[in-house]
Amino acid sequence: MEQENAAVEAFRAEFTDTINKLIVYVPYFKKNKASDVSASYDGKYGKSSLKFPVFDGTLMEFIKVAQNTVLIDRNYPYVYSRNQIKTHEKELQLINRATIRDTGILKGIFSKYVLEGRTKSNRWAEGVEYGIYLAVIEKLKGILDFYKNV
Repeated sequence: MEQENAAVEAFRAEFTDTINKLIVYVPYFKKNKASDVSASYDGKYGKSSLKFPVFDGTLMEFIKVAQNTVLIDRNYPYVYSRNQIKTHEKELQLINRATIRDTGILKGIFSKYVLEGRTKSNRWAEGVEYGIYLAVIEKLKGILDFYKNV
């Protein structure tokens, strides 16, 4: 019992501020899909021969906040190899099954979509389209709420 209380207290200490910062974006992720948050550059400010996405301001604000939270784990590829994650379905399956002891998995999956978006232009939109950001935030909030009175 003491070990469980210690795990709950450690979880609260590590994640409460982060959850409170990110929970405000849940309605945004519930109503938007990738096509709503990104579009190809239309040449409005000059022609370009390169195709690149232009992202919604709210998504960019979320990414900026998310990058500075405890959810970012630069070693996220190890989470993917250790858990043999190769599809979006497997990611969502692991997120849905996660418990208070699986925060490393949640951090790894979340980190992939936040960090890879810097170099792979479609990754941020994928995080919205497949519900990765929403699922991780809601799972962490659910864990926090479950242990509220412990």
